[in-house]
Amino acid sequence: MDSRITSTMLMLPVTLLWGGGLLFWVGLLSGRRTLLFSGGILLGLLCVMLIDAGYIHLAVLPMVVGIFVLAWALATNRLSNPAVRSVGWFIYVLVVLLLGFRRFPGLESVPLLETDGRTFLFPPEKIILLGIVPPLVLAPVEPAGWRWGAERPGATFARLLAVTLLTLVPVAWLLGEVQPGWTTMPAAKWIVELAYNVTFVCLLEESFFRGIVQTALIRWARQRCWPGADGLGLLGASALFGAVHLGGGVAFASLATLAGFSYGMTYYLTARIHYAVLLHFAVNAVHLLVFESPTR
Repeated sequence: MDSRITSTMLMLPVTLLWGGGLLFWVGLLSGRRTLLFSGGILLGLLCVMLIDAGYIHLAVLPMVVGIFVLAWALATNRLSNPAVRSVGWFIYVLVVLLLGFRRFPGLESVPLLETDGRTFLFPPEKIILLGIVPPLVLAPVEPAGWRWGAERPGATFARLLAVTLLTLVPVAWLLGEVQPGWTTMPAAKWIVELAYNVTFVCLLEESFFRGIVQTALIRWARQRCWPGADGLGLLGASALFGAVHLGGGVAFASLATLAGFSYGMTYYLTARIHYAVLLHFAVNAVHLLVFESPTR
């Protein structure tokens, strides 16, 4: 275990990370500023601890502050000039990708848990992404030929959940990406894995790929009066989602593309980002607990 992390710090990040992360997101969804600010304060305290321990280098702080200022300006429409706003969005997407692929300088992974000789490492990039991605989720577009409110969104989600699992699991099995067998990882590790997945994987990826990329692509295609504009937006966001998973191989990226389309349909038909997050989490949870990934 890294000497910079004490036993006290091993307990505090768990509380600050998932407590702060969940409070921040729930506050954002519900519009309750008290929860939003409380979550932000907890995450801010964690960042101070990580700076003190050397996991976030002081030299990158001006860049991080600049990122938050840019995200705030985009979220509040402070960039009124179309050209400046376009440049702002370009820089924003570039920064998100750098953080997502862990190519941003001055940030080191934090060891949170050690089991069976393996250490669970938390990338601090996720904290920055949590602060700049979910708040910029765009207002959803109303589907063509589908009237919101005609059906309860929960019922739509339940149907899509069943269809997604019944489709993805056999396809993943056929592609050799999973094999039957309950997880053998220690309980402490899968609890941390699930908590990490819902807050720092599913939430961030759905907010970006569905809440921002998919919505922007659909709007862009509609403005150009392209036939099947909504479908093109869904397919485009799904393809990009699959592309960022190419590191796991072509088969895995293809599976991610299919999953991304299902998550995208969920957001498209319910207009609620949390249903896309829940579907993504359900798929990942089934993968973690019920199936084993083959040894590569």
